[in-house]
Amino acid sequence: MSRNGWQRSTSAFFIGLGAGAGLALLLAPMSGEGIRDEIVGAVRDGVNDVLAQGSNLGRRVQRTFEDAQERVRNATEAGGHAYREAKTASS
Repeated sequence: MSRNGWQRSTSAFFIGLGAGAGLALLLAPMSGEGIRDEIVGAVRDGVNDVLAQGSNLGRRVQRTFEDAQERVRNATEAGGHAYREAKTASS
C-alpha cells in the first residue's frame, strides 16, 4: 500500500471514529454521572433485597426451630406420660 493510500485509510478511520464518538455523545440517554448513579442505585437495591431475603430466611429458620423444639417437648411429655401409665398398669 502506498503512503498516500495509508494516509487516506487512517484519515477515514479517525474521521469515522470521531463521528461515531460525537454521535454517541449526542444520542446518549444520560451522562456518565447519571449512569453511575443508576448503577449504584441498582446495586444498592440488590443489596437491600438480599438483606431483606436473608432476614426473612432467618425468621423462618427461627420459627422452624421453635416448632421443632415444641414437637420434641410434646413427644417427650407424651412418652413420659405413656411410661408412667405403663408402669402404673404393670404394678
